[in-house]
Amino acid sequence: MRLRGLTERAAAPAILAAALAFCRVPAAASEIAAVLSSASGPYAEAYEGFRAALGLPFGTYDVSRPPAEIPDDVRYAAVFGARAAALQFPPDAHLVYALTPVAGRGRLWHEIAMVPEPAAALAAYKALQPGLRRLAVFWAAYPGEKYLDELRLAGEAAGVEIVSARLKGPESFPERLRRLMGKMDAFWLMPDPALISQSSIMVLASFSCANAVPFYAPTEALMQSGATASYSPGFAASGAAAARALRIMHDGGALPSVLYVPDIRIKVNEAALQKCGWPVRRK
Repeated sequence: MRLRGLTERAAAPAILAAALAFCRVPAAASEIAAVLSSASGPYAEAYEGFRAALGLPFGTYDVSRPPAEIPDDVRYAAVFGARAAALQFPPDAHLVYALTPVAGRGRLWHEIAMVPEPAAALAAYKALQPGLRRLAVFWAAYPGEKYLDELRLAGEAAGVEIVSARLKGPESFPERLRRLMGKMDAFWLMPDPALISQSSIMVLASFSCANAVPFYAPTEALMQSGATASYSPGFAASGAAAARALRIMHDGGALPSVLYVPDIRIKVNEAALQKCGWPVRRK
């Protein structure tokens, strides 16, 4: 999935680079680790959010710089991105995954969701689009049936029918969009790597604008590529949420398997509102 780089906050990569230069951390810090798929882009932003919120010593590991091995004495790890998630961790390690879909969950696994809490998301979209009654949701595997079930329950309370549109791949978008025409008031693309490409975003944005059907994107960067709006966790906020979860586990507290990032704000593509004629309120 294409994610926005951190161009406006140059401090985060510099901080991360300094941390990685001293990756051999003292024994007191080796119990906790931040494991990153890369030291740049969204991972640098997530790392800065994590570092600022944790308040405990920790080691930093960048799997794009081999050798990428996690020491056996790591007991708590925040894991950022799919490459980092593919590593082998000590079997008794408590893990928090962020910025990546998690295919399955072990007893000691927790996930920082890449999607917003269902009721909060529907409230945000309804506030932006008061006439929203039928919301089509495009997904392939992530975030899974459980999230769709939670979304349907939230929809019942909000007066929004959730139309689950599960696809095998991005090539299915044109046909499914045609079939859904007149049966949806807006559509929402999940942050599923199997569905996101430059061409698929172009297809969705073109359909949305040509037919005045709002397109809710999974990230702010994709909203800027032609979608109507986005309501999604930021990278730094996801990193901070991972730090809070790790701190709770380190202190012996219990957590649900999936944690939602709080305090998300909706972002609107103001530049395209007039051109596309979307039935939404200006922010």
